[in-house]
Amino acid sequence: MELHAPRSWLEREDEVARPEREARLEWIVAHYPAAEGFLLSGGWLSKQLLEEAKYGFVYGQYLAVAMLGVAFVERLLAAQLYAAGRDDLERASARDLLAEALRCGWLSQEDFDRFDCMRRLRNPLVHFRRPLAADTIEARAVGQNSHPDAVLKKDAREILEGVLRLLGRSAV
Repeated sequence: MELHAPRSWLEREDEVARPEREARLEWIVAHYPAAEGFLLSGGWLSKQLLEEAKYGFVYGQYLAVAMLGVAFVERLLAAQLYAAGRDDLERASARDLLAEALRCGWLSQEDFDRFDCMRRLRNPLVHFRRPLAADTIEARAVGQNSHPDAVLKKDAREILEGVLRLLGRSAV
């Protein structure tokens, strides 16, 4: 590999992908909660999950957005429940965390449904499914007469909308 090849690759990538990245960044800015700052439960890792989900979206890394976005929601809820004395939920599933947050009144039914949908979009990406199982990206793409990339992009946007909605609750 030539010494200048990495730089050429990055320059070409910037030339080709920059307009799309800018559009995705503008979308994030338009949907970002207004705040002076945010108080995030769950420490440094919560902040990092959020940042990497946002950067992943800007750079079109939609699988990463799905995984990191839902992990951010899980971590925030788990940390808040732990802070409220619920150490029995330390390793609870996302479904159990959402159900408990709903039961405690921390989530509305609408938010519960949104976050549960996010979880259901993420799960087939990280847990094996038989080929063309109904909830896989490929099967959904066939059902929508679309390309898997388009389905994944839409899912990532939906997940990031939920992340930003939850983030807004931490605004100060």
